[in-house]
Amino acid sequence: MLKPTMAFLTCAAALMAAHAHAQINKCVDAGGKTFYSQVPCPPGAKKSTIRPASPPASPPAGSGAVTSGAAKSSGPKSAAELELEFRKRRTEQAELAKKDQDKATEAREREENCRSSKGTLASIDSGGRQSRVNDKGERYVLDDAQAAQERDRARQAVEQWCK
Repeated sequence: MLKPTMAFLTCAAALMAAHAHAQINKCVDAGGKTFYSQVPCPPGAKKSTIRPASPPASPPAGSGAVTSGAAKSSGPKSAAELELEFRKRRTEQAELAKKDQDKATEAREREENCRSSKGTLASIDSGGRQSRVNDKGERYVLDDAQAAQERDRARQAVEQWCK
């Protein structure tokens, strides 16, 4: 089964190839609604015929003319070119949205780490005894040197996360 975009491109290519020189009818119905069709307008609708512009003649091979993307973009674009541009814009938008989301996530993590490290520093600076649990699961009280090391680590964490 074809994907919708592939089906669209296939139909567009088939229509362009089959009706390259077809006429287009501009129809205005009794309600004033304008629509375009390749088949004749229904009875009672105002009709005008539009002929698509013929494609420009390609320069001879030896003329030295160089086709560039800028020159080509001045004319009407094909359905495939429009689809590629659309996909490119959609990809760029998705990348920007992901970057914004990543920045927001990083900012939340920094804020949470800052709050946590400030709480740890406040707990250490409160002057109470600090205790930890060793490998055996036993609680022990930090001596003054260990408490000073913990205070230094907490200050470094605050400096790191609360910039």
